[in-house]
Amino acid sequence: MPKPTLVFAALLIILGVVAFLASGSRSALLPVYPGILLAILAGLALAFEGGRRHLMHVAAVVALLGALAPAATLGIRAAQMSPLALTVNVGMLVLCGALLVLMVRSFIAARRAA
Repeated sequence: MPKPTLVFAALLIILGVVAFLASGSRSALLPVYPGILLAILAGLALAFEGGRRHLMHVAAVVALLGALAPAATLGIRAAQMSPLALTVNVGMLVLCGALLVLMVRSFIAARRAA
């Protein structure tokens, strides 16, 4: 799971940087922060085989929080958002949610195989 996590981390970072370049607003960089955390955790998981399971569980928590934050924002004020802000929030929700689903499926498969 570390390699797909790195891909999703890169996508989150790209989303935030592109949104920042398009708007100039520092709040557009919000997807970058979970992206950086996920990249660090995935890198550590690749480096330390013994701690991979624990690091990927922490990454799953980051993905969960990364999905809940834009979901809450969209639920509260989606109608007041600019099109770019709406796109960034939906993109972050989709990326973090998809990563979380993949992680949970991987955890279930690992548990069944053990």
